[in-house]
Amino acid sequence: MDQKRVIEIKKSITAANDEVASQFRAARAAESTFFVDVMASPGAGKTTLLLALIAELRARGVNSDSLGVIEADLESDVDALKIKEAGVTSVELNTRGVCHVEMGMVEMAFKAFDGTKFDYLFLENIGNLVCPADFDTGAHTRVMLLSVPEGWDKVMKYPPMFAAVDALIVTKCDYLPLNPDFDMERLKERARVLNPTLEIFVTSARTGEGIPELADWLQAQRAAKVAQ
Repeated sequence: MDQKRVIEIKKSITAANDEVASQFRAARAAESTFFVDVMASPGAGKTTLLLALIAELRARGVNSDSLGVIEADLESDVDALKIKEAGVTSVELNTRGVCHVEMGMVEMAFKAFDGTKFDYLFLENIGNLVCPADFDTGAHTRVMLLSVPEGWDKVMKYPPMFAAVDALIVTKCDYLPLNPDFDMERLKERARVLNPTLEIFVTSARTGEGIPELADWLQAQRAAKVAQ
């Protein structure tokens, strides 16, 4: 007679990571550092968006010294150098093949800032729409990018990512005339089925469209989530 045993695992395999993440998040909030995790697939425009957002925050009076970026990549320091060339402190975090960022990596990168305090700290996560959704990086706010050239149907292929974030940032909207198959309304509808409270921004770093509205939202998030 065949018998089956079902073992239900109650304890999350990420429990230790989550505990450290909660402590890190609280510590940054206490020192007025607003930490944002930026996730997307490769080529969605994470670095380019960050540069546009940094320029917008500067125009609003945010000092360059109070902006910091952790650049996570499997290899290389290409993106970190772009951020540094823009006059913003950046630390390169090479994961050596790991497809996501965990708290041990975040803490190591943060220590490399050598005690510098920031108003805004961004993590440009690994280019991946799967693994990063499952790991708490200690951020106060999580956002994901989806570029117009990728297609709107990513929302059906990678639902956990859309469900896990606070905001969806549609990038490269200047390509919309070249991609008539991109259905913005179906994207928004499907994304909000997965995540009813999701904020959605339609942006172009090239033209500046949507960047002020995104900066407005991030400033409001900072005001609500960290000590002033």
